[in-house]
Amino acid sequence: MANAAKKVRATFLIYGNGLSLSDIKAKTGLKSSEISMALCHLRKMGDLERDQVPNIGRGRKNVWIYTYKGQE
Repeated sequence: MANAAKKVRATFLIYGNGLSLSDIKAKTGLKSSEISMALCHLRKMGDLERDQVPNIGRGRKNVWIYTYKGQE
């Protein structure tokens, strides 16, 4: 899980903020469960915020968009 958190943090530093879980999955190649645990860990540490927005594509009506606010 620590490796997943590092990859997710690096993804935010490279690609910027406003990423959804599917965006992170496409950029890192991690499983959805690994990304979810990493996002939960980063939120508990206070490095990440999330906002719910309407989904543009098919599927769920709303999705979470994550914003990294940590320092590195």
